[in-house]
Amino acid sequence: MTPPAGPGSGGGPFEDTADGRSDMVIPTQHVRLGGDLFQHRALRYRSVRDLVEAALPYLHEGLRADEAVVVITPPPRTALLIEHLGERLAARVEFLDAVTWFQSPVAALAAYYERTQRDWWPRGRLRLLAEPLWTGRSPLEIWEWKRHEAILNVAFAGTPSTIMCAYDVMALPGHILADAARTHPEIVDPGEPLHGASGLPFDPSAPAAPAGSEPPGALVRPGDVNPLLTPFPSERFVDPRDFYDECNAHPLAAPPLDAARRRFAAGELPGLRAFLEDEAARYGLPHEKTLPFVLAVNEVATNVIRQGGGVGTVWLWAEHDELICDVGDPGRTLEDRFLGYLRPRPDDEGNDTMWAVRRLCHIVEIRSGAGGTVIRIHLKLR
Repeated sequence: MTPPAGPGSGGGPFEDTADGRSDMVIPTQHVRLGGDLFQHRALRYRSVRDLVEAALPYLHEGLRADEAVVVITPPPRTALLIEHLGERLAARVEFLDAVTWFQSPVAALAAYYERTQRDWWPRGRLRLLAEPLWTGRSPLEIWEWKRHEAILNVAFAGTPSTIMCAYDVMALPGHILADAARTHPEIVDPGEPLHGASGLPFDPSAPAAPAGSEPPGALVRPGDVNPLLTPFPSERFVDPRDFYDECNAHPLAAPPLDAARRRFAAGELPGLRAFLEDEAARYGLPHEKTLPFVLAVNEVATNVIRQGGGVGTVWLWAEHDELICDVGDPGRTLEDRFLGYLRPRPDDEGNDTMWAVRRLCHIVEIRSGAGGTVIRIHLKLR
């Protein structure tokens, strides 16, 4: 079965390297990125005032340069930024709801691939302010969102883009903040709230001006920006490939003893699909999620038969409101280097298959070694 093409599967700045793999230009903490390359920053803020004081000059700089300026934040943060930008400037910024955008790492990547090529890069350089959502995530989901931040350095490498990701120092666990420094080449940290004049043409603690009353041309001048808002290299930044490998370093727990099990080989896929449909119904997977689930497992099983050891095993069980399915391939060791995260390419069937599988599921984990490969698929039951 040919995997469905994902958004952004056409051309654009995501060009392949000579060997079609992932050794693209990757920024390091020792290199100041040029104006025509990707810049990825973590904004550490300790108060609403910190956030506003850092965000407004950043957004103003993009507006002054006529860049495509985009904000992806939760609704309360969006309302705050619109209030302080003023109606006239806010109208030039595209605001997107973080709750909708950050539903899953691969869904966010697909949306980035589609919107950058269709809407944002045609207008010039992209300037994005985003606040990832961490509250209410499971430990596995948090790992995957950390991995997502590392992958952005590869997916956007060499493109005309600046992304600044906001992190609430007072609300987030220390491990999330620590890994933000490891996945972002640059840091912006205003420090403690400033008590003196900041040089900014607004007071974040004061009420916003009435809509329509803001003066024309009220952009922050470059010389007015507080020096504490200047990005500095993250000394803890690590190669995205190494961070990705760390995410895969934790072994997968074995399926429970009562997990449903079925072997498959060439000519047995129809029976496997019927088995999957029956088990999905038994565990209460909603009908609208059953077809994507069956398609995802079928894609992996087909790849095992065609490209792997030819024979595999499926285990299926439910855990923590998720339907989980392992597809085991004892006959192949798989090199998982951003597999299924980078944009689909016609010359890389393995990546295309896993891109389709990741798009169909909530989370997909891959572990591979001397004993073969296991691909674990997660779907939410609710």
